Amino acid sequence: MKTSMNKKLVHLSSIAALIATLAPESHAFSPIIRPYQSARSAAMGNVRYTTGLYEENFYANPARATANPENLFQFPKFTLEVGGGTISSLQKILNSTGGGMSAVSGAVGEPLSTRIQLLALAYHNNHFFSPQWSMSFGVPFSIQIAGQVSQSSQVNPTTVIGGGPALTIARKLLPEDRLSIGMTTHFESRFSSGASFSLLDFLRGDTSDNLRGGSGASLDFDLGTTFRPHWGLGGFKYETAFTINNILGGTYNNLGGRIKGWSGNPIPSKRSFNFGVAARKDELWKFENFVMALEFTDIGNNTNGSLFRTIHFGSEARWHRIDLRAGLNQGYFCGGLGFDLKILKISLTTYGEEMGLNTGSLEDRRYAFDFGFQI
Repeated sequence: MKTSMNKKLVHLSSIAALIATLAPESHAFSPIIRPYQSARSAAMGNVRYTTGLYEENFYANPARATANPENLFQFPKFTLEVGGGTISSLQKILNSTGGGMSAVSGAVGEPLSTRIQLLALAYHNNHFFSPQWSMSFGVPFSIQIAGQVSQSSQVNPTTVIGGGPALTIARKLLPEDRLSIGMTTHFESRFSSGASFSLLDFLRGDTSDNLRGGSGASLDFDLGTTFRPHWGLGGFKYETAFTINNILGGTYNNLGGRIKGWSGNPIPSKRSFNFGVAARKDELWKFENFVMALEFTDIGNNTNGSLFRTIHFGSEARWHRIDLRAGLNQGYFCGGLGFDLKILKISLTTYGEEMGLNTGSLEDRRYAFDFGFQI
């Protein structure tokens, strides 16, 4: 009797181990949702609270609006981003000669991500009312998808569509304008995904019912500050930053805005705390406008994730009209180039984003390209 029971326990353990092996690998899949992702900041290790300029500050540090070099009108700016796992998975599926599960077996466990982003227009004035005041207004939109394929060829997607007008007001304070404070007001609508769907259905474009999950509209605020101390080290000028983003919770439902077929609550961008320090030099060897920064971000918007997912380090330097960028995002290498062609700016970027709960769990190597017109 006892031997029979032991055999059953062994069989059950074997079955459990087999199920664990074959179960979807997406159980630890937990991307951080950011409403706006700049190709410039992504190439710099995703530092932006101490280094952000122009439209980057709509979703980062509003106080940095006082650091914009000049008045600027943007019309429009496009960002296209795709993950390396998405590219390789599609290649494997399209090149597969088999059917059924064999067509998607090569994509199992791969992170799938893409983002399409549009800054429809933006205006930045760094002498609003007086030289101490700065103002920025813009209308950004984005579509982003982050998912993973399970052993059963199902995709558990994180799909977010949203955007709306943003208004930033910032002011310089103290002698030598060493302190800046700012606030951004967001009026946004958001639509986010619902149930999982088959990867083959996705490739056929037959996922509309499953993708519709929640919808809503919200009013929310970001508060930020920067401070430039008198002390220095190594000839660098230093700047510290601290922000609270989505003060009202980033739930996207305090203005109603639900539409038929999207009856649930949209995926939130939770209240987050962010801080960091940057060091600058006007000239460094053959380069101009050198900056490097260390930041801790998404604290509060990193559900169940490790502290290491909040760490970012990056740098940027200009050589003639080319910006050279590099950094570490959550421990993954980032790099890119920016080209300033006066009325046209172009950025090319690669960066790694952690899609698991701990750094080193599941890297999504992404490639981004943006271009925008400005006067």
